[in-house]
Amino acid sequence: MQNLHGRGALITGGASGIGLAMAQALAGRGMRLVLCDRDTEVLRAAADGLKSSGAAVLALTLDVTDREDWRAAAAAASAFGPLHLVCANAGVPPSGKPLWQTPPEAWDRVIAVNLTGVFNTVSAAVPLMMAHGQGGHLVLTSSISGMLPVSPIGDYAIAKCGVGAMGEVLRAELAEHRIGVSVLYPGVVATPLVGASRSAGMATAYIAERMVRGVEQDEPFVFTHADYDPLVARRLEAIRGAFGPSADPAFHESDRVLQMMRNPAVGAL
Repeated sequence: MQNLHGRGALITGGASGIGLAMAQALAGRGMRLVLCDRDTEVLRAAADGLKSSGAAVLALTLDVTDREDWRAAAAAASAFGPLHLVCANAGVPPSGKPLWQTPPEAWDRVIAVNLTGVFNTVSAAVPLMMAHGQGGHLVLTSSISGMLPVSPIGDYAIAKCGVGAMGEVLRAELAEHRIGVSVLYPGVVATPLVGASRSAGMATAYIAERMVRGVEQDEPFVFTHADYDPLVARRLEAIRGAFGPSADPAFHESDRVLQMMRNPAVGAL
């Protein structure tokens, strides 16, 4: 989606961090903004700042885990104008404990926001994008931990792995509707999510600009931190290496899987 000017964008977790940087970058390209966040005061301040720079902004207090909230938000966003870009960006930090010691309530919260919240965003927003028939784009914010799951952020990494898979599924499903999908995989970023270490991370403005380029070029995967490349490559090599002599060369189930990846209507695994 190369022509952003005058089109509508919805951003969850949009009042701070990467979400606010996304909003600023998209406002600079002339997009109308539906800014969503659960923190009303921070949201109001962010919206006022964007409006003062000339952006058209609708601010909606929204808990991405609450589907009643989403019904109201979808109606308000639709009344504000057609949506062409949806950035599912809201997230919460990991519990910081080994997975087997993670309190169930902490697990539930991380999964509810970081994974189910993305599903709720997609479920509410995609029908709005389909309704105008002009196509569009989804951006799902994962994390480099979605490619490199490690302890003690296992709950977070598992949710972000799921976000990556969701993006790949949606990219196949929505292609015929001219809706592109990109999964954003940032590393450590200077945001409140990383607490005291926020000064050590990459600037959110760079992350946002990289995201915009990914949308404009319809990139399926948007990586921001090149220093993780060797680690991801090592993991992928290990996975490929597991398809060794034990794999049956005469079994051709992969042919059907490839057909499914090109056309989800072929069937299910």
